[in-house]
Amino acid sequence: MKTSLRTRFCSLFIVFSLVALAAKADGGAVRPAQFNLNAFVKASVNFMGGKSSKADAMLENLKSKRADRICVCEIMELQNNNAEFTDVAVFAEKINNGDMGKGYKTAEREIIKEKKQMKARFFDEVKVNTKIAVATDCLSLYMKLRQDTHGLKIYDILDADARSAIK
Repeated sequence: MKTSLRTRFCSLFIVFSLVALAAKADGGAVRPAQFNLNAFVKASVNFMGGKSSKADAMLENLKSKRADRICVCEIMELQNNNAEFTDVAVFAEKINNGDMGKGYKTAEREIIKEKKQMKARFFDEVKVNTKIAVATDCLSLYMKLRQDTHGLKIYDILDADARSAIK
């Protein structure tokens, strides 16, 4: 009887120890990852059965594409219980329909909504370091900012046109 209880207790202790080791908060922490557009496009084209030359052509087409767009960006510091992240960029892009001021305001509103969601769900503190608003697409702005700011992480590129059309 004692051996059976001792075996059960040891088994239970081992199970709880393994569960405690596997339940580290750091391993499942919410962290923005560095988005690599080149790798994403190449993997997508390879998955669809294309060649790497098609991926390179698509990347060049994306980079050289000039459209009448407005991009608003905020570079921030994010902090939660587990970690702190610096140089995290949130972009919002809107098609320029002729009223630049209205386009900037619409894109800014989308970033404000996203920051509220970030603060409500993922991060305890959201501190904005830099605000940028330019008349270009967000991909071009990100490429330029990435050259200037080492370690810039992209959180998201919001489509202000799609979100404002939902209203």
